[in-house]
Amino acid sequence: MPAEPPASGRGLATGARPSTAVSGEHPTGARLFVAATPPAEVIDALVAAVGRARPVAPALRWVDVERIHLTLAFLGTVDDGLREGLSDRLGRVARRHPPVDVRLAGVGRFGDRVLWAGVAGELAPLAAGARRAAAKAGVAGLDDRPLRAHLTLARARDDRRSRRQDGPGHAGSGRGREVSGTDLRPVLAALGELPALAWTVDRFDLMRSVLGRHPYYTVESTWPLEGARSGDADDL
Repeated sequence: MPAEPPASGRGLATGARPSTAVSGEHPTGARLFVAATPPAEVIDALVAAVGRARPVAPALRWVDVERIHLTLAFLGTVDDGLREGLSDRLGRVARRHPPVDVRLAGVGRFGDRVLWAGVAGELAPLAAGARRAAAKAGVAGLDDRPLRAHLTLARARDDRRSRRQDGPGHAGSGRGREVSGTDLRPVLAALGELPALAWTVDRFDLMRSVLGRHPYYTVESTWPLEGARSGDADDL
């Protein structure tokens, strides 16, 4: 799925509209999520694994390299009037939390819907902080389930939609329901063993998801993680 390159966006728009719509108007907003992007060597390892597995199931919706990311918190559609407050609160989270050491931890699947590469590391406090920041900024309907850190590699197509739209660019999300007629076990085996590559999550991004025939992401803002690690704090 060809994608437009992510924008380098260095900050949130400050000219936010009020969250209450005037009569006859609707609040505007964007689909946002908080994520961390793995380094090039991790992406390269995932690309090699996908290269082994893709011939087994070419009809899956394989994620483009530039869209591989580690979601910490999905915020849904956020009204423009909340964006400045959201930015402030996420900045506070970044100042409080230290960088986190993580590593690739095998591959897996969510039923017959999603193939993923696992990520091991203490990311739960950072993810919870991002969700709390969004809630305090007024974002509603947040998913409060515990983080299952992963990098999505492919999604199954919705057979019902595939029967209606046979073109290569059409894909159903399959979110929230099982997708019939798809067995991801052979594909999972074809991905093979991933190297346990380690890296440090030292920043996170607020990203915007733009839907359409060729969905893409843009980076709205980036914050470095500036909190002291426990060992560093002992040395102060």
